Amino acid sequence: MPDPNPATATPRPRRTQAERSHETRLKVCEATLQALVEVGYDQISTTLIAEKAQISRGALTHQFPMRNDMLVAAFQHLVGEWRDGYPFGSDPDREQLTVDQLIDAMWENIFSTQRYIAAMELMLAARQDNELGHALRDILVTWIKARDKITVRLVGGDVDNDEAELKVQLHLSVLRGIAMHQSFDSDPQTAQKLLTLWKRMARNG
Repeated sequence: MPDPNPATATPRPRRTQAERSHETRLKVCEATLQALVEVGYDQISTTLIAEKAQISRGALTHQFPMRNDMLVAAFQHLVGEWRDGYPFGSDPDREQLTVDQLIDAMWENIFSTQRYIAAMELMLAARQDNELGHALRDILVTWIKARDKITVRLVGGDVDNDEAELKVQLHLSVLRGIAMHQSFDSDPQTAQKLLTLWKRMARNG
């Protein structure tokens, strides 16, 4: 039963500096991803992100001195979610997926979400031949290597088989294209129709 007298209740322990720092960084990453969806990469500013994260600009710049630092951290945060979430965080030694299940899982948990629009904005920025582009590409290349191997294993494939890895990349390329199409298609049913058609083609292939 809770203590009716607040004065005698056990006070909550104060958060450590590391915990406060982690919370601030998380807020900034989430705010950056939200802003990428709403206004796009070109319009991102420290002022906008501080407002969305509901922190002071001083607190933001203490953690992320430069605008690019926020973008890189946001991408690392997002890739970490993909890596640890379903289906990529699954153990292929304990769970196997059919191609249909893999396509559905990737679509539902990654490609159909608003956060993937943020990912596309960052992947476009990764094409630039500058410091930001190089940093984003490093994250992307490392992720792709790990992602492709785990995905091949999830569908029972051989990681040393080049064609098995190419099939994974084809699935991802198609889903990426459907996600892009969904972002401007006025018919909400189109994406699902395309997914159904792709699964049928993938099964036959």
